[in-house]
Amino acid sequence: MKKNFIIALLFFLISLNLFADGIPTWYTEDINVSEQEISRKNSEGVYADFIDRTFSACSYVKVDDEIQSLEEARTAAEKVASEKLDSYLKAHKENEALKNEHILQRWSYDYSLANGGAYVQVQVVVKKEKPKAPEGPSVVADTKKELSENPNPGRVIMYGSDRLTLVDTIKFSSEESIEAHRVSVTTKEDAGGNLSKYSTSKSVFYYPDGTLISDTVYNLTNTVLEFTLKNIVKGRKTLIIIRTDVSDVFSDSDEIQLSYRGHNYKSKFEKDRKNSWRNVIFELEEGTITEYSPQILIEDSEKKVSIGTIFVYQKL
Repeated sequence: MKKNFIIALLFFLISLNLFADGIPTWYTEDINVSEQEISRKNSEGVYADFIDRTFSACSYVKVDDEIQSLEEARTAAEKVASEKLDSYLKAHKENEALKNEHILQRWSYDYSLANGGAYVQVQVVVKKEKPKAPEGPSVVADTKKELSENPNPGRVIMYGSDRLTLVDTIKFSSEESIEAHRVSVTTKEDAGGNLSKYSTSKSVFYYPDGTLISDTVYNLTNTVLEFTLKNIVKGRKTLIIIRTDVSDVFSDSDEIQLSYRGHNYKSKFEKDRKNSWRNVIFELEEGTITEYSPQILIEDSEKKVSIGTIFVYQKL
């Protein structure tokens, strides 16, 4: 008896949902606009930052003498929403967006009326490459300290007497970049048999000059991070610069160890809880790199290290 009552109650609640006013929670009369920053290959086949702007419009059409089914109502509502989007994009000088595909994002049928109706949401995504900030003067960095505190080294830098050019960038916020650089993480067991852990997080910190930077980082403890460099010229002097969070260390200084073909390279950094971003710099002298796609390891450390965007410069 109790079971039958529960079943009847469930059917009653479902019927209330079906035959209520029928307006879905996502429906709105306004045009909604959202933005997302993403890295992908541009027309030149080079990874670049894009701003994807998504425009959404909704419409509702009832079944009547002219529109005689829910499917016809959905088609008509999709057309109305698309026309609403086109008018909005034209008025806001997004004319190139009219060439993009109108996407029927979702729909819902309204059963509250005798004949019903259809709600739809249509979207257009406008993909634009993010304008590059104008390049400032080359960075003169006679010491590691100057370069380690610079939030935007630029395409070309002076490091001591060497002029180096940016040839590769690895961004952990981009799945395309992670895949292209074959980024992988290897965990292991500690002395107590516990498997090491790692995580990714989005961090927002300052550099010493007051520049606020948001970046996605790998947080590693007893874990090896492996990646492959691209666009490399064999034999040339190379700088690998790693954006690092230096706030969460246990002593006044710490270090990161990088490995290439069995050779280890260490770079120290100082703790700073106020301005937490630093660039940790590794120098690979001429003749060190012998491959076009060298595999690099960030060796495991008992203390947590946070690895952000990686910039690679070469003396060309």
